[in-house]
Amino acid sequence: MSSYKASRVYGEVEICEFLRAVDRHLFAPSRMIIIGGAASAFYQSTSTTNDVDTYEAIAVDLQEAIKKATTETGLSIPINHSSVADCPYHFEERLERKLLELVYLEVLVLEKHDLALSKTIRGASHDEQQIHEIHNAVGLSFDTLVQRFRDEMDHIVGDPTRIRQQFLQLLELLFGEMKSVAAKKLLVGSWADR
Repeated sequence: MSSYKASRVYGEVEICEFLRAVDRHLFAPSRMIIIGGAASAFYQSTSTTNDVDTYEAIAVDLQEAIKKATTETGLSIPINHSSVADCPYHFEERLERKLLELVYLEVLVLEKHDLALSKTIRGASHDEQQIHEIHNAVGLSFDTLVQRFRDEMDHIVGDPTRIRQQFLQLLELLFGEMKSVAAKKLLVGSWADR
């Protein structure tokens, strides 16, 4: 497994410090759904990220608060709306709220299995590394991953054979070869078996 190296990597402590500063510069409720590497930081991934990707567009007042937080903290953490995000169908029902003490900013992150599936679709080596770190830190359920992949990921654009192979490779990394073989049988007849 390769190690992902960014020019400047931010972990959970710095991301949380920055988001607390953003909250101090808001004057009305705002919401941020965090995906990608920054979401991984909330599940104790140590390779984390060099930016914060959001699922939704960033409102003007939130953009202003981000600029002020950058000046206040000296942390220049780019926060960007991700134009592409492949998440399970019902991910919004499972979002997890973080930093409950914030006054105006509602910080939501993908639930750990939804995050793992969204990163699996991309297939980058640093995504695989982060999923492995999440599994080692907080644990992922084989049954949950297989069920959501089978039932909630058929809208993904791309070659189903390649996506299925990436998923089975991830399961082998996390749970071993026998579990990957078992998952292959469970996917027979699903969208991923085309």
